[in-house]
Amino acid sequence: MMRLSTSTCIYFNRPDGSKASIIDCVRACAQAGYRVMDMNFHDCAVFKTPLWDDDWESWVHRIKETADLHSVEFSQAHSHFYNYCDSLVLHKDVLDEKIRRGIVGSGILGVKWLVIHAATDWNSATLVKSSKAKALEYFKPIIDLAAEHQVGLAIENLWELNISPLRRYTTTSEELVDLVDSLGSGRVGICWDFEHADIMRQNQKLALQLVGPRLKATHVSDSTSKTHDHVLPFEGNTNWDEVMDALSSIDYDGDFCFEIHRYTMNTPDALIPSALKHSVEVGNYLLGLHRQPNHGFSQEPNQEIIR
Repeated sequence: MMRLSTSTCIYFNRPDGSKASIIDCVRACAQAGYRVMDMNFHDCAVFKTPLWDDDWESWVHRIKETADLHSVEFSQAHSHFYNYCDSLVLHKDVLDEKIRRGIVGSGILGVKWLVIHAATDWNSATLVKSSKAKALEYFKPIIDLAAEHQVGLAIENLWELNISPLRRYTTTSEELVDLVDSLGSGRVGICWDFEHADIMRQNQKLALQLVGPRLKATHVSDSTSKTHDHVLPFEGNTNWDEVMDALSSIDYDGDFCFEIHRYTMNTPDALIPSALKHSVEVGNYLLGLHRQPNHGFSQEPNQEIIR
């Protein structure tokens, strides 16, 4: 049965520009009713957090202890990422270390699927072919490292409207499925980001039917434009009946994970508990649509009872 989940990014960006503690986020989400979460290591890699410290593993263990105390499971996580196709990328050793820490940290937390992005070779006349070749080379040692820590990799579908007319590799389900199949490992699957697909005006049902059993993780959010994204479902333009129908069409029973960075970024701390509880209500409503025939609508028209 599909479970509601949320990323730690739901309570990370604060109105004054500061970043909330991951431990405080776990506590707040647990109090709101979440029992499954995603650890966003990417957030922790791009901002100054304990992930940068020498004793970062102790910090991850404290997060795990807090999650256990509140009966919260970390089922998925989000890795740091960068354009490994660019031979001129700066500080590659530092970037690779951030990714390594996300893998090791996922193992500590008991994460099953670590979400990661493929990169794009914009300096090639054969963008898809070259990007795929470099992805195959890049991911193989990462898959091996993740396997050592009992973690699988879920490669995410991307979007490219914000860089048009340039394009990104693995924006389409076709490219994503081809890459995952070519990697040829049972420890590699797909994370489907519904907002990315919606922004790109993809047919979510057809895309997910192609993805099929490769789907191991989800990112759930809404948007009103390419500059106002990662908000709570029903606050944007996504047709959520179509999304839930797409999931039903492949009998997906994994986790339904919010990735809504902007949802509470302007919300005062005093209103965070009610905001998080509301997100749980929205998530449970969506899961209810998934479970019910015709997404919650009666099979027969309502009839007035005549007395």
